Amino acid sequence: MIIFLWIWEAGCHMQYQAEEVEIFTSDKLARLGWTSDPNTEWTEIWLRVGTQNPVPLLQACGRKVARTLLSQWMGRKQAHYLLMDIAFAQEEEPPGQLSSLRVHLFDTDTPITTFQNSWAVLELQTSKLFPATVAPSQISSYLNRSLALSLGSVSRRGLQLAFSYTGTCVFITSIRLYYRRCPDIMAHLASFGKTGAGSGPLTGSCVKGAVEVSPLVRECTVDGVWGPLQGGCICGPGHQLMDDTCQACRMGYYRPANDSAGCRLCPANTRTHGEGSERCDCLQGFSRLPTNSHDLSCTKPPSAPVNLTALHHNNSVLTVTWDPPLDWGGSQEMIYSVKCEKKAVPGSPWEACGDDVNFLPDSSGLNSTLVSITGLNPQHDYKLSVQAWNDVSSLQGAPLASTATVTIHRWNVPLVVITVSPGLNISEHETILAPQQQRRFYIWLTVGVLFGSLLLMAVITIAVCILRKNYTKLRSDQEVELLPVSTEFSYQRPQVAEASPQQANMSEGVAHLLEGLSGRLLGSLKQVLVERDKLTLGKELGKGEFGSVYEGIFTSVEGMDIKVAVKTMRVGIHSQEDLHEFLREAEIMKNFDHENVVRLLGVTLQREQDSRLPVPMVILPYMKHGDLRRFLIATRYGDIPMFVPHQSLLCFMIDIAAGMNYLSSQGFLHRDLAARNCMLGDDLRVSVADFGLSKKIYSSNYYRQKLAIRVPIKWLAVESLSESVYTTKSDVWSFGVTMWEIVSRGRTPYPGVHNHELLDLLLSGHRLKPPEECDQKLYKVMQSCWDKEPNRRPGFRELGETLKGLLSELPVLEASQEASYINQGVEAVSSVSASLEPQTDSGRRWENVYLPTPVGAAAARDEDVEEEDGYLKYKSTV
Repeated sequence: MIIFLWIWEAGCHMQYQAEEVEIFTSDKLARLGWTSDPNTEWTEIWLRVGTQNPVPLLQACGRKVARTLLSQWMGRKQAHYLLMDIAFAQEEEPPGQLSSLRVHLFDTDTPITTFQNSWAVLELQTSKLFPATVAPSQISSYLNRSLALSLGSVSRRGLQLAFSYTGTCVFITSIRLYYRRCPDIMAHLASFGKTGAGSGPLTGSCVKGAVEVSPLVRECTVDGVWGPLQGGCICGPGHQLMDDTCQACRMGYYRPANDSAGCRLCPANTRTHGEGSERCDCLQGFSRLPTNSHDLSCTKPPSAPVNLTALHHNNSVLTVTWDPPLDWGGSQEMIYSVKCEKKAVPGSPWEACGDDVNFLPDSSGLNSTLVSITGLNPQHDYKLSVQAWNDVSSLQGAPLASTATVTIHRWNVPLVVITVSPGLNISEHETILAPQQQRRFYIWLTVGVLFGSLLLMAVITIAVCILRKNYTKLRSDQEVELLPVSTEFSYQRPQVAEASPQQANMSEGVAHLLEGLSGRLLGSLKQVLVERDKLTLGKELGKGEFGSVYEGIFTSVEGMDIKVAVKTMRVGIHSQEDLHEFLREAEIMKNFDHENVVRLLGVTLQREQDSRLPVPMVILPYMKHGDLRRFLIATRYGDIPMFVPHQSLLCFMIDIAAGMNYLSSQGFLHRDLAARNCMLGDDLRVSVADFGLSKKIYSSNYYRQKLAIRVPIKWLAVESLSESVYTTKSDVWSFGVTMWEIVSRGRTPYPGVHNHELLDLLLSGHRLKPPEECDQKLYKVMQSCWDKEPNRRPGFRELGETLKGLLSELPVLEASQEASYINQGVEAVSSVSASLEPQTDSGRRWENVYLPTPVGAAAARDEDVEEEDGYLKYKSTV
């Protein structure tokens, strides 16, 4: 420990030791040219005096007379205290008669031309005198070298040096004038710049990120050493002390003012907007009370109570019960309020129940999940709303999502109600009969069962006959091929004699399929909902776990036929509530407007025999070049005869980052970002697809457990795999994997790693290795997306700017030439795949630019990696 301290002190001393700054050195000059008085008493000669080359040497020898020598004017620079090194020799004189070499210093703003009598600052003598007979070449052995002689303080613009001597003979050489300087110093969070020794007290400044507690003052001594520090600094808000510097808190961390601790992790549901933050702001949708400190988590209003049930006891008393919300919004406290509305006449508007209806124990401020209601009229309809409140509900108003509603219709027989999802009018009835009416009920029930059995047998017999007759015709009419009319986007259906009756039933009006939808939602969806008969399906382009993608023709409002891609959503719709949730998402998505996000053209519904719910069909633009992964694979295997340059790959990434930044700004999480879900348009612009309509599939464990839906394992962030947590930063992780796919030109990530092994590898720090020929700067961008801490990952806006910076370092690529080259390559692929398809009567090909599988040799190779696409069990979709 003692040795360590000694080394540390020595290192500090060396780091901050005095510096020497020369003003004048005679050995570096060929001629001095100083002024002698009398004129010939001082002479200048050149000798080697222990030096490699001859140097100027001043001599004054002869009769004993007062002689002076005046130097030229020299700039002071930053000197405050002047020092001198000198070598001189004196001739022997009788004892007691040895003269002193007197040194004079003139502190002056302007040059002086003649010696002026002044006090000598130094009087020098040597003890080793040379005899009168010594040769000049031997003078060097008699020279006396004196170092660091103090000449005193200087303050004017310049200075001049002078010598005076009255002895027999003297030699002077190696004159060096200099001053010492304190170096730059940064210690104890205070910084002082270099300054000349003896300059007096100086004012310093705090280092970056620190704030001044008291004025900083330090003095540079005449030895060029810093004196003790007066005053002090501390690290400011958003910074912490680290190796005698103030380091800014990273993204996701903060440090408030007047806090002695280091940077803290942001509380739950908060974030920072940059480094060096002194507080964490609430995420969108979350709030803090004005009285809450910034070290508390943010909360949001709770979701609606669940299992809301009203039990009728007699003609005027109801008991309403419910369970707490599934999402408390991050709060630990919950209160409830109950609202009653009535309708005396069917079709009339709802109105408040009035003072005749009483709530026990109360209608507001409830901590329990039960309330009794008295004073009801059995001839009226009632609607009861139970709203959950927490500490921030008042800040954000009364959101509809926090309210559950139950409707009680006028009862001629006792009735138990209807549980309704928040904001919807879809009800699920449950009836409990009073004991006095059970006997009558059983009699009518027996009669109804017998009558129903007879009716059912008749219906079954008729239905079997009809189905056998139309079975063949139904199968042939369920799918319509599209015949091209021109090379553009006009298509027509083949002529048929008449539509199948079954097909007509399958195309029921959308409005009929949406019975029970709220009027507000139905009105808002008018722009996106289209009738099923406006859409004609063609060939299947791809099939996956969630449905299929078809080529289709969509007849717009203006009557124009548009070539589109139609995605059927067969998974994730399990109940009427799921269907309405799907439509609410479509309501928001219809307003998406960004060049790098696939636009939603419309949604329609189709009734199918094997489903009690209509199947949603999503209408999307037809993207000519298909998905990005297939395109890259085709170029790698030579199916598209071209090489996509590195500039184009960066442009693909920049487009995806822009699209994802737009989606995240709209509050949407993708959850399945990958090259296969990015579509390449005619202009080579990449658009993010499957960005919201499949959101329910990955939104909770409930759906994975119910239908065992597969998740894209090799694209998921580590927190999504381990905790089923999805945020914008988990989409950033997927974007990093997508960048890896693009650079590797469609290869499967984590080759050779099984899905069940991936989480352990990621937790141990394993990450994807850089693809071949991957720029190191670009790989560092990928690595930043795979940080274990989500808050440390960059945002999509930052990623886009970084990628643009990398693109700017490369040679400019002519966009028009690039587009023409790629389009020619895709046309070559189309011609190959056309040879595998039927020909029309006109000889034209049916275009299939989606390329469900690469053609040629690539198809066989791609099958080898298809099971490694990172999903559990199912294959990738178009």
